[in-house]
Amino acid sequence: MASQADIAHHYDVDNDFFALFLDKKYRAYSCGVWKTAITLEQAQEDKFDRLSRYANVTQGHHVLEVGCGWGGLMNTIIDKYSNTHVHGLTLSLEQFEFINSVARPNLSIDLCSWQDYVSPERKFDSIISIGAFEHFASFEDQSKSHQREIYKTFFDWCLNISTPDAQIGLQTIVISRPPDSLSELRDSRYLLDKVFPGSALPSISDIQAAIVDKYEISAIRRIGLDYARTLFEWNKRLELSKDNIIEIYGQDLFDHYRTYFDAARRCFETGYVDLYQVSLRRAKSLRILSY
Repeated sequence: MASQADIAHHYDVDNDFFALFLDKKYRAYSCGVWKTAITLEQAQEDKFDRLSRYANVTQGHHVLEVGCGWGGLMNTIIDKYSNTHVHGLTLSLEQFEFINSVARPNLSIDLCSWQDYVSPERKFDSIISIGAFEHFASFEDQSKSHQREIYKTFFDWCLNISTPDAQIGLQTIVISRPPDSLSELRDSRYLLDKVFPGSALPSISDIQAAIVDKYEISAIRRIGLDYARTLFEWNKRLELSKDNIIEIYGQDLFDHYRTYFDAARRCFETGYVDLYQVSLRRAKSLRILSY
């Protein structure tokens, strides 16, 4: 799994830096939903709405977000669903401090991984995770074929900390196939070596294997091309802030993010990687009792 140092390598540049290219309202650093959206802000709000529905969030729920970013989803849930409480987990110190600086009732956060989180007395009614699942296993884990055990452990953990009716809204990038060109291999290596060290993408079969007898899929969407569109929008805003970024953070950081956005966009456009949004509910026993 990506360590706190791995996460800091990417996410702890500077909160103000990310604000230069992410949406202005939510500062959401994951794919938006572009089915009807015209603006980046609307695409991110539509993504939050879909994942909240997938997790069956409703008023009065106690909601957990695994990998909460800068709190966009948590604030959206509090605003849209009365009497909800949302708790977030993050490994980014910058994100943790940002959310605490704008603290509000019914919102709380821990700086820790899901493995280290101490479950509260009240179990969660809904669980949402957007863009965190990709960081749960590393290349070393995959090389030893350990990734499915890690994913199984995560879903067991979800069962233990949630109510019997709780659902999961999961959004994750998946690897669709082996690279079929040197360009695809080069792009993927840059992303995993230079952008997200300590991480490796799951396959959809990894997820299917990990939920057996734990969860069943009640809804699913493939929206890889939506991520290509999101990356295009981020890159456009990055370019508009080019002079400011170079002045404050340097040419190298600007070039790094431009390379990152271009490489990731190509991966989604070719179908080498994809993005899945999944609604999971507890599996029911298929065994028929005999008398």
